[in-house]
Amino acid sequence: MIVVKLQGGLGNQMFQYAFGMSLSANLNTPLYFDAGFANKGNDDFIARAYELANFNHTINIAVEQLINSFLRPGSIQRLFNKMGIHKNTIYTENSLKFNPSVFHIKPPAYLNGFWQSENYFKVNEALVRENLTFKQPLNSQSQHLANILANQGNAVSVHIRRGDYVSSQTTNQIHGICSVRYYQQAIAALQSKLDNPYFYFFSDEPEWVEENIIFGLANCCLISHNQGPDSWQDMALMSKCKHHIIANSSFSWWGAWLNPAKEKIVIAPQNWFNTQTDYFNDTDIVPKNWIKMANA
Repeated sequence: MIVVKLQGGLGNQMFQYAFGMSLSANLNTPLYFDAGFANKGNDDFIARAYELANFNHTINIAVEQLINSFLRPGSIQRLFNKMGIHKNTIYTENSLKFNPSVFHIKPPAYLNGFWQSENYFKVNEALVRENLTFKQPLNSQSQHLANILANQGNAVSVHIRRGDYVSSQTTNQIHGICSVRYYQQAIAALQSKLDNPYFYFFSDEPEWVEENIIFGLANCCLISHNQGPDSWQDMALMSKCKHHIIANSSFSWWGAWLNPAKEKIVIAPQNWFNTQTDYFNDTDIVPKNWIKMANA
């Protein structure tokens, strides 16, 4: 049995779910999730809620007693751990760089990390795609757009992440934001590669996008109707586009990855973080077949 801690927003939780699902399949052991991460937010981080209920899958939420057996073990369990008998292991990710050593962990184990690389679940890609299908129907506006996308040749999703990347000093210091120049160059690159591309813009600050990026751009549309609990529908719509320009955001990463087309073109930021450190190492976040472009 393994327990995977959930943390962060929808995109991060999807990485943790995909990792846990794949590791559970490899180890042939039951999978549980610690969903006790939900918080009210503070000056540094916005509030996060459990969002995996958006998908068609069965998920086992670990009860407090199970979580405590790892994080707050009783005297008998501590003795077992010391003796190596029925030992409970806690594995904490020490870098966002892909680390294959986690595949050799022995259950029962509690895993704490973000697991932001498809290398953690690529071997079970079909299983991940099957389970990460959206459960709820699209609202009427989104369904209308999905019908258009199904029949449009070179639809390109463009995701601009701002929100806490701008408002939170801590988050901004870690991630920064992709520049207007990044989006202009990425759009120009796809205009040179594709016949009659049509760009669909998604953002948590649509007014800023309208004023700073799409002003004067032909063949484009700004999607702004999915807010709050409907935000997942933006990801669903992005995945229905043929090609993608993403931000340094797990939300748009999944919007591009969920598109199963082998011939898709995905342009991603060269730098996922403002500064590379031992932990904030983006070497393995962007898949090898995606195009990296300078985003400063």
